[in-house]
Parts: sequence; C-alpha cells; structure tokens
Amino acid sequence: MEREAAAVTDLSELTPALMLEKHKTHEEHEKAKLLARRLEQKEQELATISNFYKEKLDVLEKKNFDNYRQTTEQYSQAAANTEARLRTRPTAPVCSELQAKVLQCYRENPQQTLHCSSLANQYMTCVQQAKKSSLTNHG
Repeated sequence: MEREAAAVTDLSELTPALMLEKHKTHEEHEKAKLLARRLEQKEQELATISNFYKEKLDVLEKKNFDNYRQTTEQYSQAAANTEARLRTRPTAPVCSELQAKVLQCYRENPQQTLHCSSLANQYMTCVQQAKKSSLTNHG
C-alpha cells in the first residue's frame, strides 16, 4: 500500500510538471505560428514593394527609350535639313598643268630639287590667284 501511495504522490507531482511543460510547449508553438504569420506578411510586403519598383523601372525605361528614339529622329531630321541647305560647290583642280610639271621636275631631279624652285613658285602663284578669284566670285 505504501507503494501505491508513493506512486500516486509521484503522479500528482508529475502532473503539474507535465501540465507546465505542455503549457510551455503550447506557448512556443503559438509563438512560432505568430512569427510565421509575421514573416509571411513581411514577405508579401517585400513582394509588393518589389513589384512597385519593377513597374516604376519599366516606366522609366520606356520613357528613356522614347526620349532616345525622339532625339535620334530629331538628330536625323536636323542633319537632313542641314545637308539640304548646304550647297555643294563644284571643285575643279586648279593649275593642274603646273602641278604636273613640278612633280615631273622633282622626279627627274631627286637630288637637285632647287632646279624646280622656279616651277614651284609659278605653281604657288597660280594657286594663290585661284584662291583670290574664288573668294571674289563666291564670297
């Protein structure tokens, strides 16, 4: 009988300890659930923020592309307008006969280029006269 009384006493002592342990386990389980819910909420907030900034980035990239396209079109149009306004001047070689004579003289006298100085001077005079007449006729 003493044994039975001791066993009952042990069970009565264990029951509050077991109850306390179960209570602590239940509290920890509830805290884990709460933390899991908070984590899920934070992840949803982050996903919402991420989507928001992705949309903003898409809008900015589209605006940037539109600005680039518009600027490129404006540049092309301005270049075409400028080309249309500029008139091309026909260029004809000047003093070509004297130029050929000077080159021929240099080829024939590679060691004595001073022999060609009078031809070179005539060529330079001819070129300068052509410049002057070009400025007075076109400028």
